Amino acid sequence: MPVFHTKIIESILDPVAQQISQLVILHEQAEDGAAMPDLTLPVSAVANAVNNLVQVGRQTGESSTDKVLKEEMPFALDKVENASISLIRAAKALLEDPLSRSARDTLINGARGILSGTSALLLSLDQAEVRKIIRICKGVQEYLAVAEVVEGMEDLIVYVQNLTPGMTQMVKMVDGRQAELTHQVHRNILIASKDKIKNLLPVLISSIKIFVTTMQSPGRRGLEEAASNRLYVVNQMYTEIEEIIRVLQLTTYDEDDWNVDDVTVMKKAAGNITSRMKGAVDWLRNPNSAPGGLGEQAIRMILEDARKVADRCDDPERGQILRLVDDINAMTNELANLRGRGLGNTPEALRLAKDIEEKLNRLENLVEHTVKKAERSGIRKPAYTVAGKVDQAQKWLSNPGIDDGGVGLRAIAGVVEEGRRLAHFCTGKDQEELLRLCDETELLSKELANMCARGMGNTPQAQALSKRLADKLEQLKTKMEDILVKQVAEDFMDTVTPLKQLTEAALAPEDKPNREQIYTSKAEYFLEHSNKLADTARLIGQAGGSNDKRLVEEINSAANQMDALTPQVISAGRLVLYHPNSTAAVEHFDLLKKEWTNNTNNLTRLVDDATDSVEFIKACEEVIRKETVEAEFAVSQEQPIPFIKSTSKIARCAQRVVMVAQQEADNSEDPTFVEAVSKAAEELESSIPASVGFARGVATQPNNKQAQDDWMNANQKLYRSVLKVRKPLTGEDNNPPLPPPPALQDDELDESLIQIVDGVVNVRDAVLVSQQPPVEEFSQMNLKDTQSAPPRPPSPGPPPRPPPPEEEEEVHFPKPGPDQPIMTAAYDLHQEAMKWSSKGNDLIAAAKKMALLMAEMSKHVRGEGGSKKELIDCAKAIAKASEEVTRLAKEITNRCPDKRMKTNLFQVCERIPTMATQLKILSTVKATMLGCQDSEEDQEATEMLVGNAQNLMQSVKETVRAAEAASIKIRTDAGHKLRWVRRNPWYQ
Repeated sequence: MPVFHTKIIESILDPVAQQISQLVILHEQAEDGAAMPDLTLPVSAVANAVNNLVQVGRQTGESSTDKVLKEEMPFALDKVENASISLIRAAKALLEDPLSRSARDTLINGARGILSGTSALLLSLDQAEVRKIIRICKGVQEYLAVAEVVEGMEDLIVYVQNLTPGMTQMVKMVDGRQAELTHQVHRNILIASKDKIKNLLPVLISSIKIFVTTMQSPGRRGLEEAASNRLYVVNQMYTEIEEIIRVLQLTTYDEDDWNVDDVTVMKKAAGNITSRMKGAVDWLRNPNSAPGGLGEQAIRMILEDARKVADRCDDPERGQILRLVDDINAMTNELANLRGRGLGNTPEALRLAKDIEEKLNRLENLVEHTVKKAERSGIRKPAYTVAGKVDQAQKWLSNPGIDDGGVGLRAIAGVVEEGRRLAHFCTGKDQEELLRLCDETELLSKELANMCARGMGNTPQAQALSKRLADKLEQLKTKMEDILVKQVAEDFMDTVTPLKQLTEAALAPEDKPNREQIYTSKAEYFLEHSNKLADTARLIGQAGGSNDKRLVEEINSAANQMDALTPQVISAGRLVLYHPNSTAAVEHFDLLKKEWTNNTNNLTRLVDDATDSVEFIKACEEVIRKETVEAEFAVSQEQPIPFIKSTSKIARCAQRVVMVAQQEADNSEDPTFVEAVSKAAEELESSIPASVGFARGVATQPNNKQAQDDWMNANQKLYRSVLKVRKPLTGEDNNPPLPPPPALQDDELDESLIQIVDGVVNVRDAVLVSQQPPVEEFSQMNLKDTQSAPPRPPSPGPPPRPPPPEEEEEVHFPKPGPDQPIMTAAYDLHQEAMKWSSKGNDLIAAAKKMALLMAEMSKHVRGEGGSKKELIDCAKAIAKASEEVTRLAKEITNRCPDKRMKTNLFQVCERIPTMATQLKILSTVKATMLGCQDSEEDQEATEMLVGNAQNLMQSVKETVRAAEAASIKIRTDAGHKLRWVRRNPWYQ
């Protein structure tokens, strides 16, 4: 069946499929009694194109040394050539007898063979290229293990000389491959892994160098830390190459997949276990292998991946996996101990190695069985993030009478669970209110679940209860986000001081008392600080309100990287402590510090992206107010140390506000916004040194009243500057000033009245004025003295009432059945689009049209009526509608001033044209199968068409969401014409 994971394959299959679709339509018309036209020219065009491809394939197969390609190529070539011959014969036969049934059957079989054979041929050629890259990758992986035997500087020079060419070639080939892929997610993974490997290469060389110098130093103090650093870098590079190999072999992508989704994590872990088995078995079978090497590390990583699978499955598999993991772990520890004592060749050690290998094989098989069982279950699980869970819950609460398989109820339970977990990280009123909301939400959900279980889900009482629950769920989500913003403001206020203190302790003079104890203390503080940053970041990713898959995955990746990197920085610093005169130790420490700092800055940026900037600044304002009170109390008590602590916190908090403001300015392309934010940020940044300087004066002279006043004034200025930063972010400064009132002519008011009004200075005066007798000029006026007024014209009557707004036509959309995956995907898109009115919004109108067309296609694919031509035409109509969605989305992208939103919308919508093209090709393949249903080929074609339809609908749904978010940022004078009017808000 066709695959479309590269641009070359798609560009070749698309024109072939267009020609085949015409043949299919002609064949169907002939089934209705029409005579077949002369097909000699179109068939010849297809045959010539196929023959050229066959010639290229034959030449490639003959010159290749790839055994797999040589085995696969003849079969694929024969299939395509036979199909081409069948087409030519059918065309000739139909030219002689336009009504020949056997010729028509030969024609459709040949068309089917052309598509499947061409796809098989292209896939064989493509996979041969992939295997070339994988061979280079595995060669680099194998040579990484040689780092263990480098024991001298000469060895290191040779090692680097041998590693560099393979590494360079691997990076170049991976870079070329990612540019050819059609799946953006796969491209991003390859780019990220490639960049990590490039960044780790100098760290690898440094780690080997410090190991060599430590081993050659007297006493070899710190050798364990040096070996740990080296092993860490080697494993990091090995893992990234393994990820590259995994992604290179992928040919499909599910838009609903998350790297943090349970089934995806299980599949990935199972793949890692299989790939690491060889290294583990080689280590077990070599009794002379030293403990602690890559082989033993492979076993440890296999056990870690197995635990990931166990954490995501149910009993009995969960218990079986964990028991095997515990057994293997204990036995490996024992074997490593024996080999460390030089007893690797004893009967006991050999028996242990054999038993471990046997248990590893059992573990691999059990994990594979568990993953397949999880895939087959088809049970939908709640989303990973709180925002995703709330979306699932709101979808169910909009119609609690439907059976969603319990997803909505489990999603609510998941939100409550996350809320209670978050409550452990806060105190006081925030904790009390959060726990109260969790309890109330849980109580309402149980009450609604009981009503649904009794068949009362569609009653007015259930509908009212579901609205209350929806409101309570939103309150809980908002409260969680507020608490997390405060947590970010606290934890990410200062990310560098612990590392600076660790560095100072590592570089302490040798004659400084207790330098090692001080370093240990600073290392513990640094580790605690890093763990807090990583934990808070994960909470933001999971419960911070963002449902951006890319952002959440990047946050998790950076947090995991911090967990792995922090102990290595501590070990590198300890090497400096042990060898203060070693240039290699200092350079290695600096490299790892740089890695940690870059990762921390990246994590901070990602957390800021996932956090609402305005709410973050509000939280910082609260911190500054709180610390100001603490500082003033410290001054009154003449306590300089608490005062310094509070004022330092104020300065760091203000600096974080500056950082966030600069990020917002850098992220915007609106010059007015950028100017306002930058100006406010510069004013705040300039006020920080003055506040810090006056704070020092108070700290050195606590009784100096003038110093206290100077600090208080500077601190007030700093606080006001923070408030000014928030104004442009909230849009307060972006609203144009109101136009001045129209100027009045002098003769429009009597001069005496003007004088009276000018004299009114307050309400009391106004009342007195109103009670004064008429002015003389008015009192002397006589109505009889005036000329008679002209007759009043007839009243035109009240203006006609405007017609009521037209109600948007409700389109009946059939609800999907339990086994209608395409219809379900279309229904989900339709539900998303129906949140908005399509009047004045062509994007929503196009999305609704696509959902209806996809529902129609579902009927064709399921054989519920319709012809082959209608199936092909329906696919073409969907592709045309998708072009409109993409065009409109790109218009919003071009006008949106927010760079992050612009990038997100572009990445989402750029997938749509590729999927639409694939849909047309797959629909043609399916059309060639109609009439021979239930065959293996037909089943495979249906599965691919279903997957493509689901991905396309998901991408359009994400595009609608991203476009609505981006539209909010567009200025009204930017020419944007789409109106986003919500039809039925969840709170109504």
